[in-house]
Amino acid sequence: MIPTTFVQNKDYLSLSLPKPWQALSSAVLNGGLTQAHALLNLRVDANASTPYPPAAQSLLQKVQELTLPANCIGMMTAASMDSLGYCLAQKQGLSVEVYCTAGIANLRRPGDRADECPQIGTINIWLLIHQALTDAALVEALMQLTEAKTTAIRDLGLISPLSLLPASGTGTDSHAVLCPIAPQPLAYCGKHTALGELIGRAALDACTQSLTKCLHSVAK
Repeated sequence: MIPTTFVQNKDYLSLSLPKPWQALSSAVLNGGLTQAHALLNLRVDANASTPYPPAAQSLLQKVQELTLPANCIGMMTAASMDSLGYCLAQKQGLSVEVYCTAGIANLRRPGDRADECPQIGTINIWLLIHQALTDAALVEALMQLTEAKTTAIRDLGLISPLSLLPASGTGTDSHAVLCPIAPQPLAYCGKHTALGELIGRAALDACTQSLTKCLHSVAK
């Protein structure tokens, strides 16, 4: 497995890669299809006074403060870093890691009435696949990750406060899938493949851990 450097702090999570990896994400900072050398999940104060500084600006300032590489993928959340769920899954020489933090005040279901998000709660997920993938396979991996997150939410019986029906995520979730750049990338990672099995298993485990921690924190 390719070594990475992970840091957990009460205000952020960061992960540095040995060299740039191919990445696909919905992140605020350096999102889209790109190459990334690091990841940042920044916690912000949900009770901070307005106006808030632009999210990308806050993330970039933190990247510079931590001296992370400029091509860092940056996400933001009000969730506690103590909600971190992590899973490593391995099979047939393949390795997958998933990191997840979760807030659930903003749970939603597809098709819920659009609103201005009066409450903050975000599920941020990093999926690291230690095997090169084609761009199309990266999209398939993101699909698998999202399905696993939704399955974890459904298994825990979480409900959208708007429709009062089973939720599938929050209104502000952000996910990233990364893999090394190498010859002969895998073209498929669906449910009928060993890699797809690992992605589903690791993502479901990490999301369930994180959501359960969040639920216990809310219940206190």
